[in-house]
Amino acid sequence: MRFKVRVRGVYATALSKILHEGGLLLVDVSDVIAKRLGVEQLKGEVADVTVKSDDEDPSNILVIGFPEAVNAVVDVLVRELPYVVLNIPEVGLYTTFKTYVVGKKDGECLVESPFGKAPLVDVNECVEGMEVYVTSIKVPLRAGEHVVFSNKLRVVGYYAVVGRGNKVTFSNFIRNKNKVSDLLLISSSYVRRGYSIHWRSNVDDADLREITEELNMLLNKLHELEKLVIQSRPLNIVYEGEKIALIIPSSLSKDYLDNIRSSVTPTSPYHHRLRGLEDMFKDVIDFMDITSYNVNVDVLRGCVRKWILSKLLESDITIKHVKPDGSVIGLGKGKVLKVLDDDRICISLERRVIGSGFYDGLGIPKEVGDRITTEVCEDRWWVKHEYSSPSGNVKGIYININTPPELLPYNVIKYVDLGIDLVKKDGLCRLVDIEELRNLLQRKSLKFDMLNNVIYLLDKLISEFCMSWEL
Repeated sequence: MRFKVRVRGVYATALSKILHEGGLLLVDVSDVIAKRLGVEQLKGEVADVTVKSDDEDPSNILVIGFPEAVNAVVDVLVRELPYVVLNIPEVGLYTTFKTYVVGKKDGECLVESPFGKAPLVDVNECVEGMEVYVTSIKVPLRAGEHVVFSNKLRVVGYYAVVGRGNKVTFSNFIRNKNKVSDLLLISSSYVRRGYSIHWRSNVDDADLREITEELNMLLNKLHELEKLVIQSRPLNIVYEGEKIALIIPSSLSKDYLDNIRSSVTPTSPYHHRLRGLEDMFKDVIDFMDITSYNVNVDVLRGCVRKWILSKLLESDITIKHVKPDGSVIGLGKGKVLKVLDDDRICISLERRVIGSGFYDGLGIPKEVGDRITTEVCEDRWWVKHEYSSPSGNVKGIYININTPPELLPYNVIKYVDLGIDLVKKDGLCRLVDIEELRNLLQRKSLKFDMLNNVIYLLDKLISEFCMSWEL
């Protein structure tokens, strides 16, 4: 089956080309991308899966749709894109099964699930041991997020999500406001019969007859699901509505996407690294792209690097430590001490410690006035942090293993942490956070190219850093 995919966001041109050549059918294609790729727009065709920029961080890629279609798209993208981190929640939207209430905690009703205990909403009573039929309405993509279940079962289609209730809601992305009045009219008889309907953005260009036919199909599907879940075994999943995947591109992935895009339209070096900043430098990027058509790419790359470096020198810099699930830890602001290499943007920063506690991994106490000197180079798979006392004595060294950092012109350094790290204290080296790397491998979040680089890097750092750098 050839799945239909809609592509939006900052990587739209490059990802559309990859997916088109990977055998997926592009639908609802913009005028610009259709012209660049020489494909039909197929306006009005509904997508099995949508590929777009993540709302929380536009530099990440979100894939959402019917499970088989998501699997097909992810397979193509992960196979084609180098050095990406993949995060797929173990539970998708509208996953349905039979379970039982395990009790209450902090005012929440909790149920057992194949994914651990989780809160249940839309329930009138919460009695321990009570049998309930649930569907997932919120899935965890990042650290600190949790799955949430509802007692109101739902089924999902191209145009609508249908369940029991008496509400009608609309996607915020429905552009055809005239269609809303038609949908309200269609919905009224179903609401009176005890159904809730959420209209999806695909209704924009859809024929009302097709919409009505699918709505009736979804009602039948809901009735069948209600019977099926009653007859099922506890915790046995009987329905999966949608699947979500989060792909986190590294700086090298973005450079690769630059090359893909440049094959169909002028594209400057650093295009996708900067486009991930939303519209902050849109005019600058447009100018760079036009310039790339007439300027040697290496000369232009050098000019862009000098511009970025000049921006970094203007004020304090924040380090964004991105976890493999997309969550971000801010490491505080630092001042540029020196430029180690301006040809590849390599700098050292200094941060002053203003609080107490202990340094993670090193297990040594923080003191007010401690200095943290950080070396960051855009082509290195590691960042070095050296911790010194106010008097200048080195307390310890922490080597963070990560994707090559992005040094961005709005005074931010950003990389994706790869779990395992190396520390040196009292003349001895040891690996820390090994369990994090093991979990990434178990979840298949790292491709072989990424894992291979981590293994090579650890061997190199242990032999060179641990044997030659004094503490």
